[in-house]
Amino acid sequence: MDIKPSRLLLSSALTVLLFANAATADQNSDSGIYVSGSAGKNWIQSGLPEENTTVLKAAVGWQLSPHLGIELSYDDLGKFPAPTSVYTDFDLTGVSAVVTGHLPLSENIALFAKAGQIWWSADSSFFFFSRSTGMNSTGKLSFSESDALMGLGASYELSEQLELELEYNYYQFDFPGSPRLNNKNSAMVLSLKWEF
Repeated sequence: MDIKPSRLLLSSALTVLLFANAATADQNSDSGIYVSGSAGKNWIQSGLPEENTTVLKAAVGWQLSPHLGIELSYDDLGKFPAPTSVYTDFDLTGVSAVVTGHLPLSENIALFAKAGQIWWSADSSFFFFSRSTGMNSTGKLSFSESDALMGLGASYELSEQLELELEYNYYQFDFPGSPRLNNKNSAMVLSLKWEF
């Protein structure tokens, strides 16, 4: 097989760059401000039909030390299925604030845990038959609540500024006055984090 010198040179340069970046990464000295973007899947485990939704997150955080940090994020947990045919599917979004704890295992790898609160909102429409009018009527349910969230994960530093994270999150959403909408969820997301 004939390999062009230019391609060989490019491949060699990329390989050297990758190893050079990995060499400068150090989980034991992480600190400062970062931003991240995440995508993954959420599995509804109880309360609603057991389906999965797409999760999208955008976060900004401050790594106070290699072991402690704080993070704020916007969470789009996707479209949740209606518990019965009376309701329509509803979108659930929220803003969360968490404290993160990190345990560096090597220069590149660390484990982390997080705990905090998510302030979420959801809207669902429903319809019913009104005996007084003999017609179908519609209504809307709107919720704005807060619940606890927890997470566990692992991170791998690709370079001094770029980090890849795999994270599990647990949510339990309680709908006051509408217990049939209460649900528990497990989400798995992959995040790309840029450290300043």
